[in-house]
Amino acid sequence: MKDTKRIAAGAMMAAVCVVIMLLGAVIDLGTYAAALLAGVAIIPYGQKYGRKYQMMVFVVSAVLSFMLVPNIEQNLMYLGFYGWYPALWPSLEKLPRMSRIVLKLIIFNVLFISIELLVMLVLVPEFMESILFIIFIITANVTFLAYDYMIPLLDVPLQRFKNIV
Repeated sequence: MKDTKRIAAGAMMAAVCVVIMLLGAVIDLGTYAAALLAGVAIIPYGQKYGRKYQMMVFVVSAVLSFMLVPNIEQNLMYLGFYGWYPALWPSLEKLPRMSRIVLKLIIFNVLFISIELLVMLVLVPEFMESILFIIFIITANVTFLAYDYMIPLLDVPLQRFKNIV
């Protein structure tokens, strides 16, 4: 019965992630906001059942998102960073504070810039001025730091979720 409950909860979490991604594309919630919110939706499942199962939910939701969600940039942001980062977060928190922040920013910037260059140069060729791209990267870094700060704050309200599922 315990495995059935875990599988059912994982399927529901994957469905929630796909619905968030779909709403992001249909309602134009925001390319990055929908991917970020879908990644946040997996956090309670990972806290209850562990990172291995959290990654399984991420993989299922990423595959379904690529099949169902028309916004390719949103899908790439979810697959490339926001979906799996909450599972990596506890491991990074064990590092000393300064090296942890630097490593998180390096990981984020390498992946974020790679995804954006892939989108701008290959998938949707469009011109963006250098200064605008720099402002875009700075804004993305501030958003990432807020996202990273928010992850442990979710633990308190999610204690109720652990009792429900």
